[in-house]
Parts: sequence; structure tokens; C-alpha cells
Amino acid sequence: WFISHWWGEVLQDFLKCVKRHVELRCVPEDSDSEDGELKEEPFWVCAHANRQHSLASEVVADPRQTSFYKALQLAKGVL
Repeated sequence: WFISHWWGEVLQDFLKCVKRHVELRCVPEDSDSEDGELKEEPFWVCAHANRQHSLASEVVADPRQTSFYKALQLAKGVL
């Protein structure tokens, strides 16, 4: 999952949203599972995955070479 996060958002609110998303979207493969375990899902949070002090390195001629593009290609969806 690819998540876009705004630095001005309250972190607790962001985490509540992610938790709710997991509850709704990351159900067990076997939905009749009695243990209630959620399957593991990877999340890529853009604000925390870039070097914030060297974002200029992300500005390249070919946008397909950026970490954003690469993460979007691998993501199951966007939150």
C-alpha cells in the first residue's frame, strides 16, 4: 500500500486512519479463520521514505526513476 502523508497532519489521526484501513482491507486470506489474525501488508509512507534533507536527488529527468514511481508500481493500492 502507498500512503501519502502531509507533515501538518496530527500523527495520531494518521495512525487511526491506517489502522481503520487495515481493519477494512487487510482481512485474513481465510475469512473464516477463528484466530482473527490480519494478514501482513506492507505500507510505503512517502513522507517517511524520502530523505527529507536531500529531496533534490529525487528530481530527475525521468520520473520513472523516482522512489515515488517505483513504490506506486509495487503498491497494492493507494491510501
